[in-house]
Amino acid sequence: MKSKIPIFFVVFAVIWTVANLGFAQEKAEDIVAKIRQTYEKLESLKGEFEQQYAWSLAGETQTLTGTLYLKKGDRYRVETPNQMIITDGKTVWTYSLDKKQVMVDRLEKSKENPLPRDLILKYTRDFKARLLRSEKVGGVECYVIALTPREEDSFVQSVTAWIDKATYLAPRIEQIDMNDNKTVYLLKNAQRNAPLADALFTLKIPDDVEVVDMR
Repeated sequence: MKSKIPIFFVVFAVIWTVANLGFAQEKAEDIVAKIRQTYEKLESLKGEFEQQYAWSLAGETQTLTGTLYLKKGDRYRVETPNQMIITDGKTVWTYSLDKKQVMVDRLEKSKENPLPRDLILKYTRDFKARLLRSEKVGGVECYVIALTPREEDSFVQSVTAWIDKATYLAPRIEQIDMNDNKTVYLLKNAQRNAPLADALFTLKIPDDVEVVDMR
C-alpha cells in the first residue's frame, strides 16, 4: 500500500466575518489546546480504523482497515487482515501473516515515521489552526478545523480534522500532501483508557515463520 505506515455574497457578510475572525481563531486555539491535553493525558486507546489513500498520479484509491491499540509508554498494536505491527516501546515487530515473516527492529521516533500518538500532537504543534464550522460525523457532533503547516516546504500541505466536541478525539482526519495525494483516517468505536494487558504489546513469534532481525 502506498501511504504514509486531505464567496461571501454581500458586504454585511464580509464585515461579519472580519469582526468574528479573532473569536474564531481564539476558539480554534482553545480547541487545539484541549486536543493536546486529551492525547497527552491518554493512558490507553482502543478503536477500529480505516485509512483511505487516493493516489493522484495513478487515479487509484486504496483502503486499509484494522484495529488499533495504544498504551502509554509508546506501546501500540496495529492489526490488519495481512499484517500486525506491535511494539513494547523499545522493540517493534512487523508480522506479515501472508508471507509468514516477522521483522524485528528497534523502535525509533522520526519525522518520517512518527508514532501513532505523535501524529495528532504533530498536527497541533507544527500547523496553524482555523475553525471552519461544526458538523456531525457518524452522529457525533464535531468541530471542523483546518490546519496549515507553519513551514512552506512541509510534505503535508493541508489537514482537515473533525474533533469530537465531547471527547476531543479525532474521528476523521484528511490530509493532502505536496503531490496532491489525499489520505483519510477514520477512527471508530474508540474506547479511552480501557484496560489493555501488557501482553498485547509483545509478540510471541510462531515457530513456523521466518525471522529477520534488523537490530
